Amino acid sequence: MRLLKSFYIFSFLLLVSCGNQPQKISGVNETIEVSNMHWACDCADFVEVKFYKSNPNYEVKDTDCIFIEPSSKDNKIPDEYYDGEKSFEYHLELSGQFYIDKGVPDSYNQKTPEIPEKAKVFRYDSYKIIK
Repeated sequence: MRLLKSFYIFSFLLLVSCGNQPQKISGVNETIEVSNMHWACDCADFVEVKFYKSNPNYEVKDTDCIFIEPSSKDNKIPDEYYDGEKSFEYHLELSGQFYIDKGVPDSYNQKTPEIPEKAKVFRYDSYKIIK
């Protein structure tokens, strides 16, 4: 048990020390609409609505998934959005900028000790919850 606990701590420290937080912001303000994918893994868990809006048979690819991060802690998506059926019925309209480099934002809430793969990250300044 002690060895397993040490592994988890090491994995967390490795994640933090590897500099997974993306650094280069694009400088281009955008508004995107995203849905939460509810993956069971630690991975990018949002997909832009544009991929499936015009194609109801669209199958989500992991390369289409992104992380999102608030520009400030005060602008975090409320936990209620993620609870129950709400995030299945609603999507988010986010205004902000993509990072140029891929990463895992510091604000990402890991579910397992698995180290997430880097993906595109959208840093949002504002959001709306839309049905």
